[in-house]
Amino acid sequence: MHRYFVTGTDTDVGKTVVTAALATALRAAGDPPTIVKLVQTGLDPGIEGDAARAGRLSGCRYLELARFRKAADPWSAAIAEGAPLIHAGDLARTVDGMPGALVVEGAGGLAVPLNPHEHVGRFVELARLPLVIAVGLRLGCLNHALLTIALCDHARLSIAGLVLVERWGTVEPGYRADVERTLKDKARILGILPFAPDDATAVAAGASVFSHLP
Repeated sequence: MHRYFVTGTDTDVGKTVVTAALATALRAAGDPPTIVKLVQTGLDPGIEGDAARAGRLSGCRYLELARFRKAADPWSAAIAEGAPLIHAGDLARTVDGMPGALVVEGAGGLAVPLNPHEHVGRFVELARLPLVIAVGLRLGCLNHALLTIALCDHARLSIAGLVLVERWGTVEPGYRADVERTLKDKARILGILPFAPDDATAVAAGASVFSHLP
């Protein structure tokens, strides 16, 4: 059964497009997944969120487990609404009870707090999902990527692979080579999700990145 967790080296690095590309690849392989957004923040009810966007782009089922209006980490967003705090164990039990293939998208990066005592990485630990890490290619991404990998090592989280994302434009080949050289011995690099003028083109191109995903 194919079940993965998609996280990023930062916010807005292309996680949702990576999620849609992975879901597209699984659907093409005959194992259509359900796309799950753990916590959606920064949107009012009724507005298309990350899960719906990824579902639309991939043609897969989708749902989100929680939503808050404030554009913030889940802990701060829940406080702003006076809502119950999110707990990693509750999320893990919900996801574990879902049938079939899953592509679960996080909120921001692994260290984003869910509550005063837990971050997103704790959910991944409890849910035992291999990680696909979206590395947004820009200056500073090496620091963020290495810190993310270090957190995975510390918590003994399984990394299925890294996806290098040309999120903001086509990246100069020399810089891309520097990133690959630095990260290739730390975790498997699945490939590059190239910059595209629209999400649908990016998803179609990015699906091939996951052709050899275990």
